[in-house]
Amino acid sequence: MGISKIFYILVLATVMSGCGLNKMANKYETVSYTVTPTTLQVQGGNVLLTLDATFAENYFAKKATVNFTPVLVYANGETAFKTITIQGEEATGGEATIFNATGGNFNYQDAIKYNSEMMNSTLELRATAKLNDKEKTLGPVTIADGVIATSTRVLDNEELANNNHGYEHETILEETATIYFLVNQANIRTTEKSDADIQKLKAFAKNGYKTHSIEIKSFASPEGSINMNDNISDNRMKSTLNYTKRLLRSLNVDGAKNAELYTETSIGEDWAGFESLVQASDIKDKRRINKIVNSVEDLELREQQIRDLSEIYDALEDDVLPQLRKAIIVIRSFEPKRTDEEIAILSTTTPEVLDVKELLFSATLTNDAVTKEGIYNKAVELHNDWRGHNNIACMHIANGDLNTAMVYLNKAVSISSENSDICTNKGIIAARIGELANAQVLFDKANTSEFNQATLDIRQGEYKKAARFFKNGKSHNAVLAQIMNGKNSTCNEATAACHYLNAIAAARAGNNDVAISNLTNAIAANANYKAEATIDLEFVNLRANEAFIALTK
Repeated sequence: MGISKIFYILVLATVMSGCGLNKMANKYETVSYTVTPTTLQVQGGNVLLTLDATFAENYFAKKATVNFTPVLVYANGETAFKTITIQGEEATGGEATIFNATGGNFNYQDAIKYNSEMMNSTLELRATAKLNDKEKTLGPVTIADGVIATSTRVLDNEELANNNHGYEHETILEETATIYFLVNQANIRTTEKSDADIQKLKAFAKNGYKTHSIEIKSFASPEGSINMNDNISDNRMKSTLNYTKRLLRSLNVDGAKNAELYTETSIGEDWAGFESLVQASDIKDKRRINKIVNSVEDLELREQQIRDLSEIYDALEDDVLPQLRKAIIVIRSFEPKRTDEEIAILSTTTPEVLDVKELLFSATLTNDAVTKEGIYNKAVELHNDWRGHNNIACMHIANGDLNTAMVYLNKAVSISSENSDICTNKGIIAARIGELANAQVLFDKANTSEFNQATLDIRQGEYKKAARFFKNGKSHNAVLAQIMNGKNSTCNEATAACHYLNAIAAARAGNNDVAISNLTNAIAANANYKAEATIDLEFVNLRANEAFIALTK
C-alpha cells in the first residue's frame, strides 16, 4: 500500500472520528436524565444520588466512550461524585454499553459526604466523549437544584456519661451472724455466743449507728416430720430473738427496744440450703440427690427417698445437715453521712478529707465551671481516678469543644481501660463529627443508652429504628425521627429549632399559614433562620408567598 493511500485512510479515520463526536455533541440534548428523588437529600450524613440516563437510537457512536461525572456546585466550591464510563458497542473500557441502532440507558448511584454549603447548590452532569485520539466536551447539563438537609437537624443532646460518682445519700450497712444448733435442739450454746460471727456482730453494733432494721431467720434440717421441723424452726426463732434483744440492749444499740425494727421469719425445712450445700460438696452421685429434690413434691416422701440412699446419707449427716440447723441474725444500720453543705465546703477547702465518691459528688453541687473542673482535677490528683478526666471531657463536649474533650478522654484511658463511660463519650464525639460507623462501634462497646442509640440512628439514616424508640414523643429529635420516617408531627419545645422543625412539618403537609407562623417564631428566637429558610427546599412552595417573602427579605 502506497504512502499516499495510508495517509488518506488516516485522514478519513480522523474526519470520521470528528464527525462521530460532533454528532454526539450536536444531539446531546436528546439524552435525557432522571434524578431520583428529583431533589437530592441527605441520609446518614451523605448526599445520595440515583441517576438514570437514556440515549436515543443512532446517537451513541459505536467506537466512542463517554466519561460522565456528576458534580455538586455551591458558592465556595464543588464536590464530584464518582465518574462512570459508558462505551459504544465496538469500544472497550466502559462500565455499560450503549448500542448505536437501539440506544439504551444506564443507571448510576453514588454518595458524597454532606457539608452545609451544599444546601444551596446545583447538580451538574459533566461529560467528555472520546473517539480514537479525539475528545469533545458534552454539556454540562444541570440536572438538579439544591439539597434537602432536614435529616441533619439532629440536636446534640445525647446523654453524657458523667453520672458516675457512686455517692449515696443513704447507704445501708449490714453485719450477719449465724448460730448453729444441735439436732432437734433450740437452745443457744455458750460456744455459739462467743464465736467469730457474734464477735463481728458486737463490733458492728458498737459503732453506734442509727439502726435501719434487725432481721432474724431460723431453719431446720430436712430430717424427721415436717411438723416437728416447723416447731423446731419456730423455737429456734424465739430463742434467737430473745438472745438478740438482750445482746443489743446490753450494747445500747439504737432501736434495740423498738419492736417495729425487728422482722422474724421461721423457714422450717431448708431445702434451698440443702440443695446448694449438696451441689458445693464432694459427695458422690450428687445428681441422684438433686433429682429427688427436684422431682418429688411430697416433702416426707422426698426425705424418705434420700434416707434410702444409705451409701450417701452418712455424708449428708456429717457434712450437710448440721449446717442447716441454724438461725441467722442480720443487723442493718444507716452509714453516717456529711450534709451536702459540708461536702460542698470541704471540696474547695480540704478536699483530701473527702473520699473519692464524696469528692466527685461535690462537683454536682455547683454550677460554676471553674470550681467543678477544679474538683475533678483534685479527684485525679488525690485518687488517680479516671472519672476526673472523663467528667472534664463531658464539660468540654457540652460546650462544643470536642478536640479538648478527646484529649481528656485519652487521659482517662491512660488511667483506666476504655470503659463504658469513656466509650459512650468518645462515641458522642464521633457521632457529632460525622464518624458514624466509629460512633456505632463505640456505642456497642459501651452498651450505651437507648436514647443515645436512637439519636445516632437518626444521624445514620435509620429513621424507622429511631422513630420506634421515640414513638409519639414531642421532643425535637423525636419529632425529627418521625418526620424523616414519613409521619408528620409537631414539637412541643419552645425553642427556635423546634419552631423551625414545626414549620417544615407544616410545609410538607401543605399548611402554609401554619408553616409561616412557626417560621416567624423561629426567626424571632434566632435570626439566622431567616437566611436559612430562603434556601431551604422544604419551603420551595412558599417562595412565591407574599408573607414568606416579607418574612425572609
